[in-house]
Amino acid sequence: MSSKDDINSRLSDTADLPPWRTTSSTRLVHDRWLKVRADNCVTAEGVEIAPYYVLEYPDWVGIIALDAEDHIYLVQQYRHGLGVVALELPGGAVDANDVSPVEAAVRELREETGLSSVEWDYVGKLAPNPATHNNHSHIVIARNVELASRPADDPTERIRLIRMPISQAIDLALEGKMIQVIHVASLTLALHKAGKWDVPKPKP
Repeated sequence: MSSKDDINSRLSDTADLPPWRTTSSTRLVHDRWLKVRADNCVTAEGVEIAPYYVLEYPDWVGIIALDAEDHIYLVQQYRHGLGVVALELPGGAVDANDVSPVEAAVRELREETGLSSVEWDYVGKLAPNPATHNNHSHIVIARNVELASRPADDPTERIRLIRMPISQAIDLALEGKMIQVIHVASLTLALHKAGKWDVPKPKP
């Protein structure tokens, strides 16, 4: 059986998986929230892949907002892509003037929920889809959150704030009732780091 060090060494050695070479690139869409480009690429073996579409988004941040009583705050809002009301983590885009993902998390949590905290913990980042997206989704824990203000009045983003025990949020994620894949992954990593990921035993 391979050791952990052996596996890590194999994962970091990518000499046999060289990047493609981009010979040209055309900007198709240039918007505040989305940029789309078409790259003409050539693999290391000389195979042309053209066009290859890349979606350029700003980085995102998802917040795991925990209070002093082992409850978590989630949000529900309408998502037009699927036409559904989705259960999610609070969060949003990292703005150009945000100095860090944590600062973006402070702003987004306040704007969406009115919650605030003085205890923030950066967990890490995930790639939403490295095949076609060029951005990252950052994971931030806010501890001992409290309601401090009214959420921002944004008619394009009507949000229902829901407080529940952490164990119930885990149940909902495992039951497929939280469908935003990045949020499920972020919830898992953040609660594991916080020592709160107590996975229930399967039901008989």
